[in-house]
Amino acid sequence: IKSYLSSPLCLALLPLLVGVGFGFWMGKRNGDDVEVRKQTNGTWGSKLAGHVSQLYHWLWLQSVLILVHLDLDPRSSHKNGSCSNLFQDERDEQTRTELKALNSERESGVEEQYLPCHIAVIMDGNRRYGKAKYGNATRGHWDGSKTLIEFSKWCISEGIQVLTVYAFSTENWDRDPAEVAALMAIFCKYCDELRVEALQRGIRIHVLATEDERIPEDVRVGTDRMVLETRHCDKFTMNICLSYGGRGEIVNACKGIAMDVQSGKIDVDQVGEIDLQKKMLTGHCCDPDIIIRTSGEERLSNFLLWQVAYSEFFFLKKHWPELQKEDLLEVIRTFAHGRKRRYGK
Repeated sequence: IKSYLSSPLCLALLPLLVGVGFGFWMGKRNGDDVEVRKQTNGTWGSKLAGHVSQLYHWLWLQSVLILVHLDLDPRSSHKNGSCSNLFQDERDEQTRTELKALNSERESGVEEQYLPCHIAVIMDGNRRYGKAKYGNATRGHWDGSKTLIEFSKWCISEGIQVLTVYAFSTENWDRDPAEVAALMAIFCKYCDELRVEALQRGIRIHVLATEDERIPEDVRVGTDRMVLETRHCDKFTMNICLSYGGRGEIVNACKGIAMDVQSGKIDVDQVGEIDLQKKMLTGHCCDPDIIIRTSGEERLSNFLLWQVAYSEFFFLKKHWPELQKEDLLEVIRTFAHGRKRRYGK
């Protein structure tokens, strides 16, 4: 029965065959009636009865054909009651099961229990890439923004739950004003593109800033809209560190604790790591399992200083815009099979 219900061809052919067979039987019966009438005297009343019988049979056959047409018409599926909806639901469920089976195998080949939950990335090398390829540092940042969208797709396909990226540090404000202005313009445009992509893929975006007062108004409007409109998304979390510094985050968290002590919300002797953790900008997610830095540099540059206490570090030679999916897959495989996190035990 399930095989029949899941086959649109069977559902379409059965009513058609029933209608044709019934019409053939009625036609044969009508022919038998005519033969019988030829053997009688053929009174006016019997002729009238014969015509009425033919008209009845013709109307019956047309009704059957109309019902068959309605059963085949997909537009009538919403008008035929719960039975049609039940068949459609069963077919949809079978399709979802098949697709889930196809997507269950990750390209990395790593089992779910060995996957990192949270990956954080220092997206380094955009300027050097742009100068080397285009003779223009700004174009490197444009390519880097495209790589971020692709990187988030790779993470989602591999079952990663959280991605944190270092987009612009508090120290970056000291760069050449023209470059900073170009970066802010990129952020404005990029916010709209990323917001649309995030809504389509169920990505919730958080913007982490320790000096948000330095962010230009037009950029802040874009980031606020991006955060607001994706707040209901729950398939993936992306943290964008903008005007962010790890030391500043710790300082701000300590200020928050001091204010709580001053107001009597907590006793100073009761303050512990958990209390400070709650004051961090990443309080909504776990600490990163993996830190990736591109372009060959091997330092943290004031990134997530509190959160990386037990993270595994991967330093890649490629510039950020050059990164490919295979680079991420290799990091995931190495994390799962080549690194052992003992947490001091």
